[in-house]
Amino acid sequence: MIRAIILAIITTLWLTVCVVCSPVIQQSPKHLLQTVEEKQAKLSCHHGDNSYPYLYWYQQKSNGGSLELIGMLSYEAASPEEKFKLRFNITGHAKKDAFLLISNISAEDSAVYFCAASVHSRTTPYNC
Repeated sequence: MIRAIILAIITTLWLTVCVVCSPVIQQSPKHLLQTVEEKQAKLSCHHGDNSYPYLYWYQQKSNGGSLELIGMLSYEAASPEEKFKLRFNITGHAKKDAFLLISNISAEDSAVYFCAASVHSRTTPYNC
């Protein structure tokens, strides 16, 4: 029996709220079906806007759960979240091409993966 891993990515997610937003994020591949024998999966993200120096990678499990931050790029410096450090590698440049490499893939990695660009490295809570 072949166990397949489904990795899907969605193409537009911005962390900034605006009426007219900057260029669209391009992610590839749009759909990726891997088998565990293939051992790794590579996703790419590009937006080409120099005013967005921060890039984030998120994972949303197929059960419709909330988005979980995998990590971020600040220019070329990667900051992965502790939970993902072992098998998820973020490389590239936040203003150019960024990559997410998932190694030793398993069925548990089946999810939708998002990349997002921001002009800010963190958000502050909004209190009414």
